[in-house]
Amino acid sequence: MERFNNKGMMIIPNPMRSEIAGKPKVIIIDQLFCPNGHNLISQRVIFSGYPGLLIKVRQDDASGLVALSPFYGEHSRFALDIDLIDRKLLKLLCPVCNVEFPVISPCECGGNLVAIFLTKENNFNECVGLCTRVNCHNSRIVHGGELITRSMIESL
Repeated sequence: MERFNNKGMMIIPNPMRSEIAGKPKVIIIDQLFCPNGHNLISQRVIFSGYPGLLIKVRQDDASGLVALSPFYGEHSRFALDIDLIDRKLLKLLCPVCNVEFPVISPCECGGNLVAIFLTKENNFNECVGLCTRVNCHNSRIVHGGELITRSMIESL
């Protein structure tokens, strides 16, 4: 298996590839913005041929980058320059300007769901919510003011 593509970028294997490829309806996030308008989808990290989400995290006194899969509902991630501690709360930041993402609601696990915007307008009716707790897989997509759930996608 290749580790780098022809541009020298790391290829991150996706253990769910066969499941995702077999499903007819998959949401792939192709753009996400910080509150200051920086696009967080990066060609530096590739998941099954698609660029992933690259964010900065702060855990106590340590910080580093975390790459997340662009496939909604697929929980692959890759941590760079930081060892994530299970169930620890993180601060999620833009890797370009270091702005912290705004909280949209508390999570069931005790963490917070933070908003990463689908457009540059910082519209909470067009965002992805990610939990700030390590290994909590709670996430949400809000599109047109409606909450998009996994069961809605599969029933289309």
